[in-house]
Amino acid sequence: MKKILFVTNIPSPYSADLFYYLQSSIKKYKFYVLYTHETEDNRKWTIDKEKLKNTIILKSRILKVKTKLDIRYIHIPGKVFNTISRVNPDMVIAWEYNIAAVQSMIWCKRHNKKFISVTEGTLLTESNLWLIQKITRKMIISTANAFLVSGIKAKEKLLSWGVKKEKIFTELLTVDVNNFVGGHREVKKNIILYVGSLVKRKGVDLLISSLPLIENNYVLRIVGNGTEDEISTLKKIADSLNVSDKIEWCGFKEGKDLVKEYKEAAVFVLPTREDCFGLVLLEALASGVPIVASKYADGAYDIVLPGKNGLMVDPYKKEELAEAIDFVLGNPKIWPEWEQYSAEIVKKFSYPEVSKGIIDAIEFGLKKTER
Repeated sequence: MKKILFVTNIPSPYSADLFYYLQSSIKKYKFYVLYTHETEDNRKWTIDKEKLKNTIILKSRILKVKTKLDIRYIHIPGKVFNTISRVNPDMVIAWEYNIAAVQSMIWCKRHNKKFISVTEGTLLTESNLWLIQKITRKMIISTANAFLVSGIKAKEKLLSWGVKKEKIFTELLTVDVNNFVGGHREVKKNIILYVGSLVKRKGVDLLISSLPLIENNYVLRIVGNGTEDEISTLKKIADSLNVSDKIEWCGFKEGKDLVKEYKEAAVFVLPTREDCFGLVLLEALASGVPIVASKYADGAYDIVLPGKNGLMVDPYKKEELAEAIDFVLGNPKIWPEWEQYSAEIVKKFSYPEVSKGIIDAIEFGLKKTER
């Protein structure tokens, strides 16, 4: 039986659940997982440890690099080569172009094993690369036997970089949609919902700035964690616009508490300035909530069909953002139709469907292919 090793940064509910599904349901291969660190200090996820089968978690030195929009976490892991050698996989599937991915690629090249590169990055999110980032991407692109992408925009990036179409396979970024599908929606007509972190990149300030232009009655519920400075900055914006009484700060939520937020929302809004995907869009989709998504949320192009289950806007244009929110709030008769349409799209994000792309990439990569 061929051994496949996944290499990524930290356990998350969506990655752990997907790997567990593959390990439990796909018997043709034996799957292992290597994480370079246990967590990052901006994450509050609860991970089901029982789902971490055949899993190794390293300790990395973590550098935090502040950018204009958020903080990037750079893992500097040790013992990657030795750990991969102990597993001795027939193929390594590594995420992005970080240090662990480069080490995985080098190990595969030295040991004549197959290597697959996974990317969620897009032309937008990777528009300002440092020289070393360009070099690592070139190395991995020239070496990989196959590629997995998280969606339309990630594939668009690889094609623009010269990767052959036949070597690219889609593994839609997903969550366990069964946690959100079904159940009765007790919609509170006036609830606008945002879920996510409160870093500048997510554009919560842009959403708050649009609130005075919304004509329908509403309450904005902000579900997510942020630093004291981030929350203070957002509250000052709300105070200056006299909309503080329209905002409810709910903090971080997960599990049933998070599902309840989606089920009660009239509209879900993701006003991000930049996002490789935006899994909260999928959670909203699976919950049947009408969506207003930033056109800079690259996952929106796989999830939102404008006028059928949501709308896409430029969040920098507060009039456009407010108008889209107003349209959804003011037209409750369209909600059931949009919910039904979303239900059809959700099917392609199920683990059985998503795993098909992974298995196709593995089978392609294990063959002798020209580089």
